[in-house]
Amino acid sequence: MDKAFKTMAVFTSVIMFLLMIAGTLVTDTDSGMGCGSDWPLCNGKFIPEYTVATMIEYTHRLITGFAGIVVIIFSIWAWRRYRGNREVKGLAILGISFIVVESLIGAAAVLWPQSAEVLALHFGFSLLAFTGVVLLSVFVVQKDRSHLLIKQSVSKRFKWFAWVTVAYAYLDIYSGAYLRHVKASLACTDFPGCYPGNFLPFAGLPGIHYLHRVAAVVLLALVLGLFIYSIRHLKHGRPDIFNASLLALILTLLQGVSGVAVVLSRLNIFATLSHSALITILFAVLFYIALQTTKRPE
Repeated sequence: MDKAFKTMAVFTSVIMFLLMIAGTLVTDTDSGMGCGSDWPLCNGKFIPEYTVATMIEYTHRLITGFAGIVVIIFSIWAWRRYRGNREVKGLAILGISFIVVESLIGAAAVLWPQSAEVLALHFGFSLLAFTGVVLLSVFVVQKDRSHLLIKQSVSKRFKWFAWVTVAYAYLDIYSGAYLRHVKASLACTDFPGCYPGNFLPFAGLPGIHYLHRVAAVVLLALVLGLFIYSIRHLKHGRPDIFNASLLALILTLLQGVSGVAVVLSRLNIFATLSHSALITILFAVLFYIALQTTKRPE
């Protein structure tokens, strides 16, 4: 039973990750209307005729439906298995609630035109659903050895810093999603400056683009702060937070490299997918760090 349950946990996380990638592919290939304005049908059919945009959007819808079913089954299973555990209850509600919300926003985007602000929220809510599922899966996998990971409490100041970093990361991610939906990904075509003759723009789409770059640098500083504190104070007493902070720093650096690659490659699909994949994992890791700060040795 334990092996099957842990396998289900990992499987659910993988499905949710694929859902995030599929959603990014829809946006990056401009395939959101690949099924026309029909929902849940696709161009008026259950099985549509083949075009690239149609298959991308239709596959995304299929993955969303399947992911929803898997998440509900896993969440209920975890809830019943750890009945009374507030962390499990909260993460289960987080995963189920936001996958429903992001599905509704996705349907609304097809049926009725939506603003860039709302479409950016679609990615943000998907990210929260993914994070809830992943952290619930991590709880399941780590439960039997939590006593080896949690040997000391953390300071109140570090706890607040971790949660502030999570909140800031979410805003940074939202700005990136908004940037894509207003078609500002190539408003700056150079690096580190925006474009020849204008290193630091302040208005229009170039200003939005460059503001996202500045926000990414601030996020790197925050993550670096988490890592420095962890290596000084938590390396031996809280290997869970130390290892996660190291992973977060690596992901943040790779995220920056992928962002540069997105610009210099002129939106190469592999660069854009990597950029979204890295930030998706990074946010889950940062949320994990913040959540772990609330725990004490048993």
